Amino acid sequence: MSNTFEIKRFWNYLKFDLTTARNDSGVTFAILGAMPAFWYFIAQAFALLFNGHTVEFGDVAKIMAFGTAIVIGIIFFPARHYGPVTDKKQGSDWLMLPASRLEKWLSMLIVTCVAVPAFLCAELAATDGLMSLLFNGTYGSTALKAISGGMNMFWGELSTDAGRIAICWPYAFYLSWCENILFFTLGAIWFKKNKIGMTFLTAFLLGMVVSMLSIVVFKTLGIPTSFEATDMSEEGVLRIINVTLYAVYILYFAVLDVLLYLRVKTIKH
Repeated sequence: MSNTFEIKRFWNYLKFDLTTARNDSGVTFAILGAMPAFWYFIAQAFALLFNGHTVEFGDVAKIMAFGTAIVIGIIFFPARHYGPVTDKKQGSDWLMLPASRLEKWLSMLIVTCVAVPAFLCAELAATDGLMSLLFNGTYGSTALKAISGGMNMFWGELSTDAGRIAICWPYAFYLSWCENILFFTLGAIWFKKNKIGMTFLTAFLLGMVVSMLSIVVFKTLGIPTSFEATDMSEEGVLRIINVTLYAVYILYFAVLDVLLYLRVKTIKH
């Protein structure tokens, strides 16, 4: 049996990881999945209290309910589920689980980037559809319809006769989920205390450093910071945007995944 990766052992650990996630975060995600319903009933309660009648629940409120649920899930799940690995007792128990560090790392990626977003999106879509069906007069059409219509229109405006951005908006949303939850997962297993606060602080400092370094590099290499300052064609501009977009994603995920693996590999108690 390989000490690095063995499919049966990995599958058993993944099932354990998913079961543990359900036990420690299942109730929280059940609440997050019902966020559109909570926002709707709170809005109607205030409307009845102050106006004496119900009001239409607009698309903006529905989309904000979705966004709130997603942001809370990204921020709190890593600290809740993986944060305890830095604790001496719980972390020691985690280290003793019959799985290699590689298998634990792969399971971490699958849980955060596949299982959790799939479960949360399914919950939100089910709640959204049920609310639209039961309270169509005041809830109206689903938030998913509003999001899809708005994003299709926005993405369409980014397209020109010369081409378009080589990424669709659902995929962009998914990548945004992955890059953020992986960053908070790294913070959860890196910092021993104040995990969420320290992760936010790190993100702020890194953002400042990257911005300043980018400006310095652009000026040093003589790269214009505005496409208006060049005589490039639309095709050239779109090509640069697409290449830069994918290069940034590849670099970002490569760095995050490597740091996560190194942290998982070096955790000791």
